[in-house]
Amino acid sequence: MRPPVLQEWLVLGSLAVLAVVGLLSPGRFNAAPAELLLEVAFFLASLSLVRRMTPAGQVMLVLAGGYVLLKVLLLLFFGDAGLLDFLLAYKSFVYVALLGAWVGADVFDRRRLARFTTFLVVVFLLKYGYSVALGLADRPGVYLENNFELILLMGVFLLAHPHLGRERPWVFAGLAVTVLLSGSRSAALGLMVVYLFIYLRTSTRTWPLQVIGTGVVGYAVLLVFSARAQSDGGARLDRLNFLDTFLYEVRDWPLWEWLTGSFPLTPLSPGSCGSLAFYAPLFSKTDPGVCYSVILHSYFLRAVFDHGLLGIALLLVLLWVGLRRSGADRRPALALLALISVSGLSVSAFNNVFSAITVAICLAMVRTGTQPAVGQGGRGEPAWRSRE
Repeated sequence: MRPPVLQEWLVLGSLAVLAVVGLLSPGRFNAAPAELLLEVAFFLASLSLVRRMTPAGQVMLVLAGGYVLLKVLLLLFFGDAGLLDFLLAYKSFVYVALLGAWVGADVFDRRRLARFTTFLVVVFLLKYGYSVALGLADRPGVYLENNFELILLMGVFLLAHPHLGRERPWVFAGLAVTVLLSGSRSAALGLMVVYLFIYLRTSTRTWPLQVIGTGVVGYAVLLVFSARAQSDGGARLDRLNFLDTFLYEVRDWPLWEWLTGSFPLTPLSPGSCGSLAFYAPLFSKTDPGVCYSVILHSYFLRAVFDHGLLGIALLLVLLWVGLRRSGADRRPALALLALISVSGLSVSAFNNVFSAITVAICLAMVRTGTQPAVGQGGRGEPAWRSRE
């Protein structure tokens, strides 16, 4: 195992230290401003890699950065919204521009990532476990709200899985229990994605066990949805309210607006903002009486409104090309994008730092050297293939 490089220290070190702080912060997510500190660590690590970007990374930087610049110019010359509100709406493309620096950077050692993943699962399981057992929180978190942070936990497990050896089933069990304790519906769906991509195979002799496992995980996901429905007391699912608001706002859109999205930072109508007044903290940072698409919660509702279908396609294509050019095979690359996309049905998905860090780790994993053999560390648990 090689010594850690600066960027690995910054990213994994920040995550590890803040995880311990979160573990020792009963009754709240984290005593430190974890999200802000992770944003800073990710930004600094990205800047330190810019000078040795690959051609594929440069394409990501130019296209995503050019897209953001174009929208900024439109806002400055023809709009009047605040730049902070703009950043919240366009953060996913800022992340993609920065992620260009990580393509093929060979930063993250695979065995060290496996150890870090085991550590992180243990910390999450302990924090979620004691929080629920002691009644300190029914939706616990280590860094931030669990809808956001569990993308990171499941993502690093996906990436570290081939290198976990005999601990694979135990680490997955710890991950699954953590997700069930979280009460997060989007994370429960993400857990199903993780299981299907890692464990479900059609060409192995253990397919009956895989089918049984799929049934068990699927039943656990249904339990999370059932528990949330009971805790909501029969109230209408809030995501359906957001969908209704979105459909009302786009009711008169022509075809071209579905493709390009609305003008940068187009506010929602006063009626829509009034109906979502419960989410006042998500109103404009510069004008408290105005709300933007961020209040719709679901990333894909927000992305269609702000970027259109072409903008979403650009984001996904850039990430896919970056992952493939970094050496990731199709299955893990698709698994990672599917995991983040599933969360986008509910929360900010590609618009949050936990997703950005997870993608950065995949882009910058060291992929040279010996790959664990298929099934190493446990029967019927094939590792990802790797280009080496």
